[in-house]
Amino acid sequence: MNQHRPLNIWMQYVNDELPPEERERCEAHLDGCDACLELYMECIGQLAAGLPGLPDTDAFATAVMQRWTEEQPFAPGAEDNAANQPGERKRRIPWTQSPFFHYAVAAAITLLLMSTGVFHSLMGNPEPSRVSHSASDRTEAYVPFSEILLEKTIGLLDSIQPKHERGGTR
Repeated sequence: MNQHRPLNIWMQYVNDELPPEERERCEAHLDGCDACLELYMECIGQLAAGLPGLPDTDAFATAVMQRWTEEQPFAPGAEDNAANQPGERKRRIPWTQSPFFHYAVAAAITLLLMSTGVFHSLMGNPEPSRVSHSASDRTEAYVPFSEILLEKTIGLLDSIQPKHERGGTR
């Protein structure tokens, strides 16, 4: 069953002339046989040699651009206007993609969050021991915001820490 296939079978395989079951056998054989892989590559090379060469890209690009300019509708009586030239047209972006719209949405969301007190709840209520009412108390009992934030973060991490790390079971 693992017999090498002759060159004509591989040529039929490349040209898609084999029945489906024979194609499957050839593909399975191709996976494990280097000699048949070389025959297959030779068939592909012969097929590629029979194909026409690549077209001249410069001539192709020129023909496409000429056809494109012929089909582009210009405004009547404005053939010399620079705005009608293909590379010179200004494209308007949709209003939803303009930076002004994005800034306005960001400002509206910020105002909404400020008015609902979300930012205030993020700051949290200061602990009564840290609240000072006189100027002399403020200098002695001043606790930086970063320290308060660090303590809240540590408390949050401790609350989500798995029980087995604290000595318990899950």
